[in-house]
Amino acid sequence: MYGNISLSFKFQVSSFKKISRAREFCKMANSEHLALIKQGVAVWNNWYQKHKSVVPDLSRANLSNLNLIGINLTRANLRQANLSRADLSQSKLLNTDLHRTNLLGANLNDANLKGANLDYVIFAQATINHQTQIAANYLTVYKIVNQQLEHKNLSDADLSNANLFRANLSQADLSQAKLINVNLNQANLNGAYLYKADLTGANFQDADLRNAYFSHANLTSAYFGGALCYGTYFKDAELKFANLKTAQFSHKTIIDPKWYSVWEIVNCDAVKKNLSGVDLSHANLQGVNFESANLTNAKLNHSILRCSNMTKANLTNTVLIGANLCGVDLQQAHLEGTKLKSIVSDRHTQLTSDNSNANHNLPVAVKQIVLESNITAPTPEQLQQTRKNRWSPLIIVIMALIAVTSYLVLFPDFNLPIQEQLKLWQE
Repeated sequence: MYGNISLSFKFQVSSFKKISRAREFCKMANSEHLALIKQGVAVWNNWYQKHKSVVPDLSRANLSNLNLIGINLTRANLRQANLSRADLSQSKLLNTDLHRTNLLGANLNDANLKGANLDYVIFAQATINHQTQIAANYLTVYKIVNQQLEHKNLSDADLSNANLFRANLSQADLSQAKLINVNLNQANLNGAYLYKADLTGANFQDADLRNAYFSHANLTSAYFGGALCYGTYFKDAELKFANLKTAQFSHKTIIDPKWYSVWEIVNCDAVKKNLSGVDLSHANLQGVNFESANLTNAKLNHSILRCSNMTKANLTNTVLIGANLCGVDLQQAHLEGTKLKSIVSDRHTQLTSDNSNANHNLPVAVKQIVLESNITAPTPEQLQQTRKNRWSPLIIVIMALIAVTSYLVLFPDFNLPIQEQLKLWQE
């Protein structure tokens, strides 16, 4: 009932970002630009020389296997384009946007990639030489993917937004490395040392993390679906919002009790489970079945509970401040004393329908709306009485001034004794 009213700004921003990404994904290359480049390098370079102010749009274009030797694609938009096995030798790719571009088996010998955006690029089997101009961090990514590293000491390296799909980083030293949003899908990190590494938003799907060391690493919002975590050391790691669903733990996996509880809950559900007083704050509990669970006095503040089942769950005095409750139905849950301030909700979020008992459970914004709606307009009689009451203090003041003035007129001589003043008054 109150889902739409309590919709938070955070959810609106998140929705806007998702819509923007969807539009970007659906965007296709400019048909004129695509037709020009397929006529050959000479035609393209001649046209581009005459239209220097134009930003070529070849996003998501299929340019695989094309002969593009010496082509000028400076500042061009090639996001998600397919350039697999294309010959880009001696090409000009200065400040070109190659985000998520497929360069599988592409020839990049003597190419100029200064200032190019190479985030999430597929470098597998591509070729470069000493004359290829490319940023140091992307060169490192290229060498990792193609197993050309002379050593595996990557301490303090910045590999953020890199596509390291199936990369072999076993026994690598990645301590204090910056690996934000890195794609490590199916990567081999067996025995890797990741002390204090920043792996915010990293994708570990189906990765081999056996005996890897993550102490004090930042794994906020990391995805561990299907990851092999036997003997993995997670103690003192930051696992806020990490998705531990289907991650494979063993008795040798070392992890703080709180996050082990989260792993257990997301993989085994929590139907009728006694979780009274547990700390599950900042945990990713999306889709968990909490039916009839005892969550009294539990801390679920800022947790992700999206689409979870809260049917008949006992949430008495539970802290849900800032929690993501999108798609959650709380109409059958026990909400006595539940703290729901600043929750993230959507049109599918359902709070209790019993207004008389639920007002104390609502977010601040909802409470104010409910209270203000109960204020009734004053009747004409009440308005008239209010006006009369406004004059009462003024009348009292006037009467007091009259009394004082009369006294001063009748008794001008204050030095006379009171008995003589009374005689004068009697005369």
